[in-house]
Amino acid sequence: MILNITDKDDILNNFLTPISKVVDSVVLEIKKGVIRALIATNDNTIIVEAFYNDEAINIETKLNIPDVKKLCRVLQCIEEKAFDLNISSNNISYESNTIRFKYHLYDDNIISVPKLNLAKLDKLTFDGEFSFTHNAVIALIKGSMIATDASKIYLTIKDDGLFGELTDKVRANTDSYGLKLTDNYTGNKFTNAIPLNFEIFRIISSMKFNTIKGKLVSSMGVITLNMQLGKSDMKFILSALAN
Repeated sequence: MILNITDKDDILNNFLTPISKVVDSVVLEIKKGVIRALIATNDNTIIVEAFYNDEAINIETKLNIPDVKKLCRVLQCIEEKAFDLNISSNNISYESNTIRFKYHLYDDNIISVPKLNLAKLDKLTFDGEFSFTHNAVIALIKGSMIATDASKIYLTIKDDGLFGELTDKVRANTDSYGLKLTDNYTGNKFTNAIPLNFEIFRIISSMKFNTIKGKLVSSMGVITLNMQLGKSDMKFILSALAN
């Protein structure tokens, strides 16, 4: 089978590299016009559903990628913007006048895929919506140098703004840093802070988005973040921590 890649930089920078920020290995489901990945952090507090959309893709298969970062480095060696990858049962290969390589795949069922009922997620009643910019995330990352011992961020509403405070309310004498993420919040003005794994902001800070859109179910502590990167659509599904 032949997998047509029309834009090397786009699939690397906006799909494979973001995936590599979350997991080391991934199962890529390829169908006509799209490549899909469903991945999660080790504690399942961050789940990502990623789609790469390209009409040039015209095969159906599944690729069990053992090392996403290694695959990115291999594809970087290809000089052309557009190229074809040869897909066989256990490897991906490429050959041109100047280079050739063979990247071996895992067998099925070695890489775990998150068990998530996405249909059930779509039926949830979201009671808050917001958006914030990449600049807000970068400002939060810079401020995190103050609260180096904290791994949680607490979301709160104040004066119609969505705030994030990086700290750990369970541990005593933990430094903190707070920032208004956006004035663009509508919906339920929840009173209890929603604690999240701060790693989500480290992950998205490396992605070149302009604005990310979010929804939340305040009573359940479920948040979704949606962004578009080139030909990629990415949905982050976040679960609140215990405290």
